[in-house]
Amino acid sequence: MSDSTQGPARSKLRRVPKQERSRERIDEILKVSMDLIGRKGIDAVTMKEIAALSGGPIASVYQYFPNKSAIVAMLYERYAEEVLGLVMECTRGVENRQDAFRAVEDLFENYFQAVRNNPPLQDLINAIQADKTLSDMDIAHSRIHSRIFIEATRNFVPEPLHEQYGRSVFLMFHLAVGAVRLALLGGEGEAALVIADFKNCAKVQLSQFIEGSFPDFG
Repeated sequence: MSDSTQGPARSKLRRVPKQERSRERIDEILKVSMDLIGRKGIDAVTMKEIAALSGGPIASVYQYFPNKSAIVAMLYERYAEEVLGLVMECTRGVENRQDAFRAVEDLFENYFQAVRNNPPLQDLINAIQADKTLSDMDIAHSRIHSRIFIEATRNFVPEPLHEQYGRSVFLMFHLAVGAVRLALLGGEGEAALVIADFKNCAKVQLSQFIEGSFPDFG
């Protein structure tokens, strides 16, 4: 598992772990927290429960995390790192236009499946929308993730459109979370249609930039 104690959420730690035993303690706290979130929802989880189920006194939780928000922030950081890995995997080896369209298909499909198969992650994503700090972190990570896709595909886009292309890709990446949340609110059939429609929208946008041709709405 990635070491999220080295990411932006590190600043929320009360004490930065230096020894392996301390890192293992943080991992256990985060693992228990994620499990509780999946079973009860973020609002119902308490620091006391986290301490009891992670095998230590409550002081051992507060030793690293000043509050529950700090735990949620680090859980978000781990989620963002997993998404980063997914983006890098799906954009690896993009050499032509068809590869770019394949990357769009794989990226959004794999992201949807990852969230659908992880109920605690769904609750964490919902919490992002209600917390300004997490929301700001989410925007920052959307920029990072979208830049990776842009770097892998912009050679297929005419240079005068690069700036606009960058804005469009960032928008699609950030909207992907909302599309997945919407899909998960419906039944299995509706979810598949929502994700298929979103992927088609992204591919239409990509096609228009590659061809340098946009409809005239004037």
